[in-house]
Amino acid sequence: MLISTKLSMPPAKARMVPRSHLLHRLSEGKDARLIVISGLAGSGKTSLVCRWIKEENLPVAWYSLDKTDSDPDVFFRYLLTALGGVDPTLLSIVEPLLQEQKRLFPKEVIPLLVEHLIDQPRDIYIVLDDYHLIRSKEIHDALSYLLDFIPPGMHIVILSRHAIPFSLSRFRVRSQIVEIPASDMKFSYEETEQFFSEIMPVNLSTPEIHELARYTEGWVGGLQLFGLSLKNKETLGDLGDILSRACQETTEYLIDEVMEGQPEKVKTFLRMTALLDRFNTDLCREITSLPDASDLIDHLYRNNLFLFPLNTERTWHRYHHLLSEAIRKGVRSSPLFTTVHKKAALWFASQGYLEDAFRHAFTSGDNEFAADLLEDHLFSLHERYEIASGLRWLAKVPHDIFMQRALLRLHECTFRMGFFQHTDIEAILRDIGEHEPQVFDRYEGEKKTMCRELLDYLKYILPYCQASAESHLNPLMEDFRRISPDSRLFSGFVEDIIIGRHLVQEDVLMASGALKEAEKRIVVSENAWARVIWSKSAAYVERWQGSLLRAETVLVKALQFLERKNLSDTPFRFTLYSPMAWIFYYRNDLAKALEYAIAARDYVDQAPTVKDIIEGNNVLGFIYAALGEKEKLRDCIQRMQTMSRTTNDPKVVAFANALSARMSAEIGDFRWVEQWSMERKLSMDEPFSFCYVHECLAQVQYLFQKGRYGEADRMLQVLRVRCVDQGMLESILDVDLVHCATLYALGEKSRSKEIMRQAMVFAEAEGYVQPFVTYAPIISAVFTDLAEERLRTGLPSYLEVVLKACGISVDPTLAPEMREKNRKELLSQREMEILQLIAEGYKYREIAEKACISLDTVRTHTKHIYGKLNVKTRLQAIRRSEELKFFEDRR
Repeated sequence: MLISTKLSMPPAKARMVPRSHLLHRLSEGKDARLIVISGLAGSGKTSLVCRWIKEENLPVAWYSLDKTDSDPDVFFRYLLTALGGVDPTLLSIVEPLLQEQKRLFPKEVIPLLVEHLIDQPRDIYIVLDDYHLIRSKEIHDALSYLLDFIPPGMHIVILSRHAIPFSLSRFRVRSQIVEIPASDMKFSYEETEQFFSEIMPVNLSTPEIHELARYTEGWVGGLQLFGLSLKNKETLGDLGDILSRACQETTEYLIDEVMEGQPEKVKTFLRMTALLDRFNTDLCREITSLPDASDLIDHLYRNNLFLFPLNTERTWHRYHHLLSEAIRKGVRSSPLFTTVHKKAALWFASQGYLEDAFRHAFTSGDNEFAADLLEDHLFSLHERYEIASGLRWLAKVPHDIFMQRALLRLHECTFRMGFFQHTDIEAILRDIGEHEPQVFDRYEGEKKTMCRELLDYLKYILPYCQASAESHLNPLMEDFRRISPDSRLFSGFVEDIIIGRHLVQEDVLMASGALKEAEKRIVVSENAWARVIWSKSAAYVERWQGSLLRAETVLVKALQFLERKNLSDTPFRFTLYSPMAWIFYYRNDLAKALEYAIAARDYVDQAPTVKDIIEGNNVLGFIYAALGEKEKLRDCIQRMQTMSRTTNDPKVVAFANALSARMSAEIGDFRWVEQWSMERKLSMDEPFSFCYVHECLAQVQYLFQKGRYGEADRMLQVLRVRCVDQGMLESILDVDLVHCATLYALGEKSRSKEIMRQAMVFAEAEGYVQPFVTYAPIISAVFTDLAEERLRTGLPSYLEVVLKACGISVDPTLAPEMREKNRKELLSQREMEILQLIAEGYKYREIAEKACISLDTVRTHTKHIYGKLNVKTRLQAIRRSEELKFFEDRR
C-alpha cells in the first residue's frame, strides 16, 4: 500500500482570515455531488477547504496531485489508498489490487468503487487538490463517469487553478454542484485589513493597506508574500518602496508557478502580450504573428492565468499587475521589448487610440520613433480638443529632438494659444520663419504642407487672439482667403474666429449675427472642432440674450452630433458642459448644474486654457454660492484669480476680480467687495463689457447693503439702458431684481412691483428661477406685497414656483389685518429694537453699544428672536421680518 504525504491534508495554519461567506456557501452545499473551487495560484483554495473540513468535522480522503499523477495507474492507486484511509472495509477490498504488479484501469476501478460505496453508511469527501496538474484525458473521462454514478453519500471536491476539462452543465442543471470561482477567492478590502492587522501584523496605515489590496487585486498569495517581505522590517519606507520591495518577492514565485508549466507557445504569447496594458485579439495577432491568438486568450482564461476582462463583452483584456511586472522584468533588456512596443504603438494609432499609441511609442525607448508618431497624429488631438493630452506628450520629447522638429513646435503653439503666452508664440514663429527653408527641409508631402499651413495660421490668427489688439475682421478674412480656406486645417475656423473676435470685443449683437450667418456652413461641414466651438458660442450668446430654451437646444444638438461622430468620449463634451451647467443653474436645478460644472472643471484644471479655467470656476462658484458652500466658493475665487495673474493681462485680471466681487456679494461677504470697490473706483462712463456688468452688479449690491439706495438706483438705471442697447436680456433680469428692491427701499412701491411683474413675465417664458432665489433676501418684501394682492383670487402658478424656491411662505398672516397682531404679539418691544439693528447690518458689539446692554444680553435676545421667527441665520431673520412687514412704518 502506498504511504505518502500526498494523501494527507496540508497542515492547518495557526491562523487565517475567517472567510465566513465562503465557508457558509460550502456548508450549505456540502450535500452536492461535486464541489469545485478554482482560483489563481496562491489564492487560498487549500486553506479554505482545510478550514471548512475542520469546522464541519468531515471524513476526508485527501489527494494532493502533482505532475506524475497524470498516469491513470498512479492516479487510481493513490485515489484508492486515500479512500482506504477513511474506509477500512474498502481498504480490505482494494488492498489486493494495490499489491498486484499489473496496471489499474478506470473500467476496473470505478465499478468497484460504486459497488462498495453505494451502501456506505456515512458521507465521504474526496478532495483532489491541484487537479490542474492532470493532463490525462483518460483520467478526466473516468472522473466524469464516476460523478455520474457515485452514491449520494460520496462527494468529490476539486481544487484547481484551471477550468475543469470536462462538461459540468449536467450537474448545474440538476443542482448537483457548488462552485466558488476565482473572482470570489479574491480578498476584499476588509479581509486585507484583517490579514495585515491580525494574521501578519505590519506597520502600515489603512490607506497603505488599501493601496496594497488594490495593487494585488485581492490575490491572497501576493498579500502573503508582501507580508513576509515586510514583516519584522524596522523601516518600511514610503508606499512606493513597499510595493517595489514586495514585488521582487513575488517575481520568482509567479515565474515558477505560472510561466514554467506552460507550453512554449503560451510562454511566448505571455512574454509578448504582458508588455501591453490592455489588448484584444487583433492587437495580439499583430504583435505575436500568431493566427490563433484568440484560442490562446481562451486558454489563459480557462486556466486562470491571471487574465482579466476589461469589458462585459470580453473583447479587451489585461493581466494582473504583478504577473505583467514579473514578465516585463525578464524581457526589458531584450530586443523583443522595443519591437513589441513599436508594433503596439503603430496598431493603436491606426485604430485611433492615440493615448495608448503615444504611451507605447515612448516606452519603446526610441524617442525619434515617438516624435515621428506625434507628428503624424497631433493634429487629430487638436481636432478633438484634447489639449491636455497634446501638451503632456509634447513635454516628453527630449529637448534636442523637439527643437529640430518645427512641426512639433508649431503644434505646441496651437495648443498654447489659449494661455495668453502670446510673446512666447511670437518668438517661436519668428525663429521658424527666419529659418523656414532649413527647418522645413526634413519634411515631405503632407507634413511639409501642414508645417506651412500651421505657420501661416498662427501668424495670421495671433493678433486676433490678443486681448489688447485693435484688429479688424476684414483683413483676417482676406488673409484666410490667400492661404488655404478649403484645407483640413482651416475648414470652419474662419467663422469661429470671427464670432470669437466679436465676443472678445464684447459685441453680443454682432456675434449673434455672425452666428446666424455661419450656422448653415458649419453644420454642413461636419467639422467637429468648428461645430462644437460654434455651438458653445451660440449657447452663450442665446443665454446672454435671455433665451435659455434656444441655448439648451443648441447644446443638446451638439452633444447628439458628438454621439453620432463617435466623439462623445473626447474632451469636446466638456467644452459644452459649462454652458449646460449655466442653464440648469438658472432653472434652480442645482444638483444637475453641479454635476455638469464639476465635470467641466475637473477637465479644464488639467490643462486647456486660461479662459476655460476661469469659465469653469465661474459657473461652479455661482452654484456653490447658491448652495451656501462658502469655502468651496472661495476656492473657486482663488483658482480664478491665481490663473488670471499668470497671464499678466490687465483685462483678464480685471474680469477675474469682477467675478470674485460678484460672487462675494452673492454670499453677503461685503468686506471683500468693499475693499475691491475702493480700489476699483467704478465709473458709469466706462466702455460697456461683460466685466463692466459684473462690476456694476457687485457694486449696487454693496450700495444696497450700505443703505445707499439713491446711488444704487442711479447706477442701475444707467446699466439697464446699456444692457438693452447690447441685447443683454439676461443681465437685465439681474438689474431689474436689484432695482425693484432698491425702489421698494426708497418707498416707490408701485414702481417696484411693476418692475417685478415684468421680470416675472420674462422669467416664466424661459424658466428662470435662480435669480429670484439669489436676490430673495432683498426682494422678499416685494414678493410679499404681490402675494397679498393675489391672495383672494389665487396666486399665479409661476409666482408660486418662485416663492417656493425662495422659501417665502404665503399664508393668511400676511394679510393686512393680521400684520399688527403679529408685530405686537410675536416679539417684545426690546426684541423688535434688536431685530431692527440686526436688519440694519450692525454687529453684536455695535448693537450692545447702541442699546446700552451687554454683549451676552444681545446674544440672548438674538437667540430668542431666531426661535420665535423659526430661523437660524441673520439673513433668514431679515427676510422673515420683511415678510411680516415689521419695519414698514419706519421706512
